[in-house]
Amino acid sequence: MIIDINGRQSSQLISYDEAYRRFQRYLRYFIKGATPVNEVRSFSLADISGIKKALERIKHGSAIWQHTDQWHVAAIYIDKGEGFRFSRKVTNLFAHDVISEEQFKQAWEETNGPYDWGVFPRKPGSAATHARKKQASYIVADRNKPENEQSSIEGSFKRNEVHRTHLISSQVTGIEYHKGLLIDYDGWLNVNPMNQFESEMLDLSNNQDLVWTATIWLDNQRNLHWRYRMFDSEYQLIAEKEWVDDRWSYIWRYDAGIQDKLTKKE
Repeated sequence: MIIDINGRQSSQLISYDEAYRRFQRYLRYFIKGATPVNEVRSFSLADISGIKKALERIKHGSAIWQHTDQWHVAAIYIDKGEGFRFSRKVTNLFAHDVISEEQFKQAWEETNGPYDWGVFPRKPGSAATHARKKQASYIVADRNKPENEQSSIEGSFKRNEVHRTHLISSQVTGIEYHKGLLIDYDGWLNVNPMNQFESEMLDLSNNQDLVWTATIWLDNQRNLHWRYRMFDSEYQLIAEKEWVDDRWSYIWRYDAGIQDKLTKKE
């Protein structure tokens, strides 16, 4: 086993040239612009027929979302091999304004010193995560209400917290901040079972097209439900998971007279 001067195994290391090549690839996506995001107001996305109708009207790789007084939906058609278009490590560099070769080299040397081999450059903390907490969202935790210590959620942190998190993985969209794609949810659920399921689905997208859908709603007890449903290219269901957040209380905002029109029709 070969260990470098910082105690890292050789298998963990990458050359500067390879790291910069990867950075350039993601930078091209970044310069090209974020994934198009389309709000749908004219018909319901509460079931897969509406989602299919909306996605068939736009290019693959474009996201759709809908918010009403009763549900929130986000979805995207991911072409085979496009699930990992964006790297969290790289988007964190972008969030720290690292966008040129000179800035990348500086970040490399800050991380690895003046060596040709090291780990991918990183900046302290996650600028995107901190900024995301300040972004607008229609579904937010009520900070004036305490944690439910009798929650049915199977796990917890030493100090539980709410995360402002993505309905569609940012590794697909490259988007950190969009009120149609961000909501508050329990941090333990986000980091553990939800993250595991998302990773499995992104891995699956390496081998086939994937329609990614997320649906959010409050039940009669005001518990917040998050349901993922994944479909193949023929819109046949291939995977489904649902979680219930009863640890926190939530505020459900919507634009009255606009975002409740669909539910008034029903």
